[in-house]
Amino acid sequence: MDIINRLPEERYNEVDDLLTFVGIYDDEDRTRAYEAMLRRHRELIEGKVVLEAGCGLGVFSAEMARLGARRVYAVEVNPLLHALAAETVRGHSNVTLVQGDVRSFEPPEEVDLLVHDFFGQMLYDEELYVLDALRFRPARVLPDRALLRYGWARAESFCDDVVTPAVLKKLEGVLVSGLFEDEERYRFFRTAAEWSWPGGLLRQPNDLSGVGRPTDVLYFGLEVLDGEHLVGRSGCSANWTYVFTPRAGDRFSVDFEWNGRFMESVFQWI
Repeated sequence: MDIINRLPEERYNEVDDLLTFVGIYDDEDRTRAYEAMLRRHRELIEGKVVLEAGCGLGVFSAEMARLGARRVYAVEVNPLLHALAAETVRGHSNVTLVQGDVRSFEPPEEVDLLVHDFFGQMLYDEELYVLDALRFRPARVLPDRALLRYGWARAESFCDDVVTPAVLKKLEGVLVSGLFEDEERYRFFRTAAEWSWPGGLLRQPNDLSGVGRPTDVLYFGLEVLDGEHLVGRSGCSANWTYVFTPRAGDRFSVDFEWNGRFMESVFQWI
């Protein structure tokens, strides 16, 4: 979903975030996986103080209220989403809806569990960095681990009449989300980066010198985890798609930089 007409920047950003969340909640596989994760950890919710960071439409905050949380803090910075979340949690007296950035929020009591979905297509891009800047420390975070995984293959395995090997070659150094049809058959072989709570981000060395040619397509994807339990994976969830780039060497780096609004991926062949 794209905004077609010109809007003031603030209005554009608010609506753009709203449409992003609409797309996220349209991913029923992701929603069911998160609800299953919450039910699996009912003992962390029932009778406890929990917080949803970036609550969006408030779906998971309402679920935690139903699971018996003593108090749910549903924190959302976007005013449009905040208003919609108010409709979702209406009737749940144990939900406190907060409009603001979770980085500046100081809950009046200890938080037993924080729930979030701040993962970007390349793991740490988008908003996962927010959890590094909280003014409080929750006892637990869910999901608490995620991997940026990658694999490789021959272009012939992916290309078709439109995205040909010649087209692919023109994309050297470019990360392209959804370039090829997402399929569960793509295998991950290695890990480029890992995030965990409370450990934070850990980058891995990325060396393909032992991988022979012609393996001319590199693809990345997420594995989002609750401990060792898989919550979601690229190819199994429309919310997290594969990211592709043509192979242009044996070593590459993946980093992340602030662009003024969110973290973005910095990828380069070395």
